[in-house]
Amino acid sequence: MKAFKNTVLAAAMALSFAASTPAAAQGKDLKVGLLLPFSQVFAVYGEAIKEGFDLAIEEAGGQVAGRKIVVLKEDNKEDPKVSLQMVRRYTKDDNVDFIVGPIASHVVGAIRDEVHRSKTFLLVANAGNNEITGKNCSPYIVRTSFSNWQVNHSMGQYAAENIGKSALTVSANYDSGREQAGAFRQGFMEKGGKAPQEEWPALGTADFAPIITSIRAKQAEVDMVWSFLAGSAAPRFITQVTQAGVRGPKLKLMGPVYMADELFFPAMGDAALGVLVSGHYMASLDTPRNRAFQARFQKKYNKVAHVMHVQGYDTAKLMLATVEALKGDLSDKAKVRKTLTSIQVDSPRGYFRIDPRTGNVVQNIYIGEVIKRADGTLGHKILKTYEQVTDKGEGCTL
Repeated sequence: MKAFKNTVLAAAMALSFAASTPAAAQGKDLKVGLLLPFSQVFAVYGEAIKEGFDLAIEEAGGQVAGRKIVVLKEDNKEDPKVSLQMVRRYTKDDNVDFIVGPIASHVVGAIRDEVHRSKTFLLVANAGNNEITGKNCSPYIVRTSFSNWQVNHSMGQYAAENIGKSALTVSANYDSGREQAGAFRQGFMEKGGKAPQEEWPALGTADFAPIITSIRAKQAEVDMVWSFLAGSAAPRFITQVTQAGVRGPKLKLMGPVYMADELFFPAMGDAALGVLVSGHYMASLDTPRNRAFQARFQKKYNKVAHVMHVQGYDTAKLMLATVEALKGDLSDKAKVRKTLTSIQVDSPRGYFRIDPRTGNVVQNIYIGEVIKRADGTLGHKILKTYEQVTDKGEGCTL
């Protein structure tokens, strides 16, 4: 009830503020710089976040608090050096009000200091880097997506309690992969699981035959294979494992939701069936808010929205609500931060808010299993909900 009252109050405040926006703020464009990839391995993620973001801006009529919204777009190629150059250009030349992105953990780590120095608000729409809302947190960084710990720790706990006590992890050998595998390992061992065996394929690996050979050799030793692989490697791995015949009633495949959802279902086909996933959004969530969102999204894009779309959409929603609440005046950085961390968003994923202590999102984490619906399409059956999971943000001192 308290959460409902806070949401109603925030909405009432926004309407009141919109009617009395100061003339100084009106007429001045609200500039947003997208820091997303539109080519190479992460392009599918960048395009998805932009589609969700664009839908929210369209719903707002392209303006907020009397300010026209101008979105600047350029391909950051998910390259740390390119991204750093873009951040400097966005903050020094374009004077953007917000930066949205990036995708990869190592990229958000590379731009952190420049964002902090410029005092420009970065709304992290994907990168799960634990440290960016942990020991490297900043009052100018807010994450609307997830932390690598948040999504995978819950799965580790669920797996140890419901699947078995022995596991093999297969994770891309880069920042995000190591953090996500570590979070699964932590949750798994907290609930009595044994330390998982590990495989670390290089980022961009396409042929998983050596790892499949390893899985086959360990079939008698492990109850599950948890995996995280970026981009097209995700469906490729699950498909190759399935075709090799090493899956079965005993050996369960699992991973974060972006390993097996609507983004990759067309490429995976029935190979996705039975895969367990953990995440903060699944298109199958049966709520009025999610059904309404999916209807609007599908009307605009003629496809089902997945988690990346929702991250882009919700990033824009939080930004819009903040600008409305401040009557378009973003000059006081402390007030902007306070507002960003005091609004509760009614999202397709369920209510979420930003932890003022760390800047990380507080949200539900769902455990789901890929199933085939009566109409033949793939979706998720929700098995368990971990309510309002909060990342500890270890080392953050704001």
